[in-house]
Amino acid sequence: MNKDLAKLNKCRAELATITDLPTILEIRNKAKAIAEYAKAKGEGLAVSNTGKQIMLLAEARAGQRIQEMQDSGDLAIRGGDKKSQKSKSHESTLISELGISRDQSSRFQKGAAIIDEDPQWFQRQAEECTEAGRDFTQQSMIREGDRIKNVAIGKRKSQAPRGKYDVIVIDPPWPMKKTEREVRPNQSSEIDYPTMTEDELAQLKIPAADDCHLWLWTTHRFLPMALRLLPCWDFKYVCTFVWHKPGGFQPHGLPQYNCEFALYARRGSPKFAETKAFPVCFQAARGSHSEKPQEFYEMVRRVTGEGPYRRLDMFNRRKIVGFKSWGNEAK
Repeated sequence: MNKDLAKLNKCRAELATITDLPTILEIRNKAKAIAEYAKAKGEGLAVSNTGKQIMLLAEARAGQRIQEMQDSGDLAIRGGDKKSQKSKSHESTLISELGISRDQSSRFQKGAAIIDEDPQWFQRQAEECTEAGRDFTQQSMIREGDRIKNVAIGKRKSQAPRGKYDVIVIDPPWPMKKTEREVRPNQSSEIDYPTMTEDELAQLKIPAADDCHLWLWTTHRFLPMALRLLPCWDFKYVCTFVWHKPGGFQPHGLPQYNCEFALYARRGSPKFAETKAFPVCFQAARGSHSEKPQEFYEMVRRVTGEGPYRRLDMFNRRKIVGFKSWGNEAK
């Protein structure tokens, strides 16, 4: 038997019985080194892909252990009182305690999700890659982990709110993917939430009152689709609000996309409570992915009034004061 394969088989056997996180990471590093050495020597994909299989399996085992330690509170920083420990971020805790970055922790836990669903996936994937004459990459594990996560999110269907709403803000899960790029290529091309096709979005039942304000968030790419959706939902387009952001994505050879749009449309004849200081262009800081600025929601509450209005925020990713939440990831 090839000496490198023998070493890898030993790593695999050790990994099956070890629960100590530092030792799991040692096995991961050993398998990675063997895979890289075998590839440099030209031993063929069988050895290098087996090494990558053991490496990624070890990362997944590490992800399981990290989840267990988080659940039990074992990741708290040693020393200091409990109050100061709780103030430490997840990232700094992992770095100080384990030498694992936040990105690594996220990747490891995606691997853990794969083990939970299909323990044989790593071996099967390595064999399929070898037969096809291609490398077994971290990207394939990340993509599979994202798929499992999105399926789980999709199963947690939020119940549609009862009744009709006078004010609706909707930020649809547009059918998009992250841009593939050479820098940091191991990032997944999948968005970390379930997306919907145009047909699926067109069939949404919007719980709007007879007189209803609606703001539909969209980007440059999906602006034409957004305009097509409004009549499908029985809304009439009125104007476009523009969020001017400090910086933004710039495709190669194109301008910087430093704004997003909120199409304002209405059903019936809703009235604004006031229209002072109510421009269609506004500036606000950027938040996390897909997060819309607090200033926008404050504006909507102000101009629609503080009366008996019922407001709905569809597909939101955080709780907004004054709005009912409706979405798979609403907190």
